[in-house]
Amino acid sequence: MNNINPKAILVGTAIYALIYCLHILILPLLRFKLEVGDGDAMFAVSQMLGVATCFISGYASAVIAGERGFFYGFNVGALGTVLSALAAVAFSWYTGAKMPGSGLHTLPFWIFVNGSLAGFAGLLVIDMVAEGKREQNP
Repeated sequence: MNNINPKAILVGTAIYALIYCLHILILPLLRFKLEVGDGDAMFAVSQMLGVATCFISGYASAVIAGERGFFYGFNVGALGTVLSALAAVAFSWYTGAKMPGSGLHTLPFWIFVNGSLAGFAGLLVIDMVAEGKREQNP
C-alpha cells in the first residue's frame, strides 16, 4: 500500500469541493426558478445533487489512479465530507449563524455514506477498465 497516488486523491477532493460549492449556490436559484417551497421537492433535488457530487468525484479519482477504485473513491468522499463540515463550522463561527442541519454529531454517518457512494463510483470505473482490457485481449 505504499504506492498511493496523491494526485488522484487531491484532484478528486478538489472536484468534490467545487461541485459541492456549486450545489450550495444552485439550490436557492432552483427554488425560485422551479417555484417550489422548502418541502420535499427541494430535499429530493438536494439529495440528488449530493449523490452526483459523490459519484463524479469518486469517478474522477479512480480514473486518475487507474487502480483500486473503491479505495480512492472512498477516501475522496470521506475527505470531501470532512472538509465541507469544517467549512460549515468555520462559516457558522465567522457569521455567528447556527450550524445547518443537525450539527456535527451525524458526521461519522455522512463520512461513511458519502465515502461509500464515491467508492462505489470508483469501483465501477475500475471494473469498466478491466472489462475493456478483456475485450481488447481475448
